[in-house]
Formats: sequence, structure tokens, C-alpha cells
Amino acid sequence: MIHAAERLAVDVADAQALKARAASGDQEALRAAARQFEAMVVAQMLKTMRETRFSDEDDPMTGGDGVKLYRDLLDQQWASRIASGRGLGFADMMIRAMERPASIEAAPASDTTGAAVPTARSAAARASAASFLAGAEDEAPAATMAAPVAPSIPRAEAAGTVAERKRAFLEAMRPHAEAAEAATGIPARFILAQAALESGWGEREIRAADGSASHNLFGIKAGRSWGGADTEVTTTEYRQGVAMKLTQRFRAYEDYTAGFSDYARLLESRYDAAVAGARKGDAEAFAEGLAAGGYATDPAYAGKLKSVIASVAMAGV
Repeated sequence: MIHAAERLAVDVADAQALKARAASGDQEALRAAARQFEAMVVAQMLKTMRETRFSDEDDPMTGGDGVKLYRDLLDQQWASRIASGRGLGFADMMIRAMERPASIEAAPASDTTGAAVPTARSAAARASAASFLAGAEDEAPAATMAAPVAPSIPRAEAAGTVAERKRAFLEAMRPHAEAAEAATGIPARFILAQAALESGWGEREIRAADGSASHNLFGIKAGRSWGGADTEVTTTEYRQGVAMKLTQRFRAYEDYTAGFSDYARLLESRYDAAVAGARKGDAEAFAEGLAAGGYATDPAYAGKLKSVIASVAMAGV
């Protein structure tokens, strides 16, 4: 039984204390950071499991906001308890990576006092833990684990590179988004955010079989009424809340100007509620209107889009 007195899995005050200790190289703080990271991963797993259902009607007894809040808090507690025991092994793997034996690393140098100087690997490990405690929770845990930073590159430096890549994408697409704003009244930052979400900030742009760009940053499909060029790719679709891989045909354009223009026409012709909300500067109405209008099958699409709109706004666009 979980007691009410137990702390939540994510304790802000505790995280700040861990951040300070981890930055100083405290081994216990590194272990605590690893445990807290594993708790976050477990919490995300539980959240994903709960969101996977066939329809809202299948769960009529748990649709209230109060029940959802209690369920989220309960999941955080379960995540904390699971990670505080033997866990799932993520924390242990992180700790082993941080504490590799000296025999498999270059011998640490020493300063004039004879004290060992931390190696680049151990410094990177501390930077990684400190980065997580400083706010790396903005990144998906799965992405963090799937693409670990090379030991010789500090975590903060890698984060800066990602930020620079995102800003370069926004700056490159800004003129096209501003032209679409002039045509529709939808703020350019909303348009840029949707392009970023659909294309992974330009990294997952739809491409033809020969690798050439489709200039389709919005995931617009090529239906029977489409008379232009198209390309066939495998994508993730949701059917009754269940994700599955399907082969779909998507529109291809001569350049980004044509791609953004077609996007603007599509929104004005099919998504009145989203366009109306956007013209008032209401990001929530824009995102919810697109989701309700069937722009994407992902049940979490509106929430994801609102999050990216906030990120774009923070970038000053």
C-alpha cells in the first residue's frame, strides 16, 4: 500500500539539492540522479500504457478530471517505488557507465598536489546527471536512452547543438511561414511549430525513394483529388488509439514555397475552428481544432503541438 506521506517521484526541492551535489561529483548524488531518471522513465511507461485504449467510451468510469489527477499521482508513486527497489535496471546501467574501472580508461592525470584529475568520461557523466536535474526532463526519456551522448562530448554542449539545429530550422522556414501568415492570418509561430512537429524539426522530412526532398513539412497526404507529384513512405497511424505502421502516399512539391502555400489552402478549406482560434492568437484552440478536425490520428497530437508552439515562442519567433 502506498502511504500519503511518501514523496512524489519528482520532487522539485529534492531535485535542486541533487543538482548541486551531482555537479560537485558526489557519487551518492549521481546514484540518486540515476534512480530519479529511472523513476521518470517508468512513469512515462505507465502513462503510455494508460493512454493506449480503444476509445474513451470503453472507460466511462475514469473520465473525470479528479480521477485522472489521482491516477497520475498514483502512477508517480508507483514509479518511485519501482525505481527505489531493484528497478528495471536502467539506473544500474547508468551508474556502471559513470563508474567504469580505471583499467579500461586512460589513467587519470594528477595535479601538482597529487590529487587525481577527473577524466573527460567522468566529467561528462557528471555533466549528464547535472543536465538531467537542471531540466533535461523536457526531452523524451526514450530518445535520451536511444541516442546517448558520446563520452567525450559534454551533455550541455550536445544540448546546445540541438538548440542551434532547431533555431536554424526556424530561421530557414520563417519567410515561408510569414507568407502563409499573410495569406491566412495564422501566426507564423503556429505554422512553424506544426512544421517542426510533423517533420521532427526538419530531420524527418518526407523524402522520395531516391532521397530527394518532398518539401512537405506538414505530412499532407495525397488523396484521390491530388493531381500533383507524390511519394510513398511508411508512417505511424493510430487506429482506435493503437499505433501501427502503414504505407501512405504524401504530396510532393517543387519547393517549400509551394508546400507552405498548399498547407495554407488546406487549413482554410477544412479546419475553420483551428483557423478561427489561431487568428485570435489562441494556441490551444488552434491545436484542439486541428485534432478535432482529424488532421492527425495521434490521440496526443493537440498536446504535442501546444508544447512545440510554446518552444517556438521561447525561441523568440
